[in-house]
Amino acid sequence: MKYLLTLLLFSCAISCNPLLLQGQQYGRHLENPPDKSNLLTDFAISPLHFNLRSKTSGGKQFWTDLRIQDGWRIQKNIFTDHYRLLDRKDIRHEWGTFNKCEVTFNRFFKAGHIRPYKKQVIILLHGIIRARGSMDSMDKYLRGRIAGSVLNMAYASTRDTLEHHAEAVHHVLANIPPECEISFVCHSMGNLVVRRFFHRWQDPRITRVVMLAPPNQGSALATMFHDYQLFKTVWGVSGQEITDGFEALKTKLAVPPCEFGIIAGIYSSKILQNNLLEGANDLVVTVEETKLLGARDFRSVAATHTRIMANTEVQRLTYLFLQRGHFETATTRSPLR
Repeated sequence: MKYLLTLLLFSCAISCNPLLLQGQQYGRHLENPPDKSNLLTDFAISPLHFNLRSKTSGGKQFWTDLRIQDGWRIQKNIFTDHYRLLDRKDIRHEWGTFNKCEVTFNRFFKAGHIRPYKKQVIILLHGIIRARGSMDSMDKYLRGRIAGSVLNMAYASTRDTLEHHAEAVHHVLANIPPECEISFVCHSMGNLVVRRFFHRWQDPRITRVVMLAPPNQGSALATMFHDYQLFKTVWGVSGQEITDGFEALKTKLAVPPCEFGIIAGIYSSKILQNNLLEGANDLVVTVEETKLLGARDFRSVAATHTRIMANTEVQRLTYLFLQRGHFETATTRSPLR
């Protein structure tokens, strides 16, 4: 059993490219996150502070985006509570306090290096133990077809609670102009982050959500292994929330108040299959676990859980839903009631 758990966690991780905020109404700029005092932040406000422009990995499991625009992002480190400003090539232009990063961000914006948001904004949210690089294929596909701003958001998925991930989403939304129309495309646990957001906030700018392999009813497979130390270490606090803590969590997961569609993965072959799960599944989540009443449309596609967002058919269906509110046609859609 331990060997199986190790294999499961490794299979989820191998395909990767390895906040405590105060809420206000949408469209208004949130108060700056508190700059906690520690060695790094104290140095950042000292006369000795300086920045060396350097290439970074863009933020994996230890960084959460709080502001994203035209590929530039202000991120917070989940462990040290310090911030940094990255450009679209992941080069660091500032670090230290949030205020310092925002001042530098605004300077680049006024100089024309950061372009304004377009009228349509699409936010991509990756799943647990993933990074924003896992959504790059979807990002590229949508950018090539939609004249909008695509924000591929990073968040420390395993190192913080879903509530704090939702607060980070709220912070990103606060910097988007009120006249914009916003949609979400989420993979796996990213869908629970959005549902956790909707439990606390309402934002009429959000018109559509596409859910890819969402564990809307929890994950029986993950729950089988939640007591193992390896699971706790790799999946972190969020992993515990969506397994043994799911009964408490689901009371804080709202049904999106906007149009939303669900795409479930189905994978089965003689070489690779998951006999621990009952019914059709994507090797991690069953089709039944993805369902959520109120969905405007539902589709299942031959794809695995870890690669569903890179599936060309899934990308096509996602684009159609974002544009029309259904995956194919209004007459052939399959709502969940």
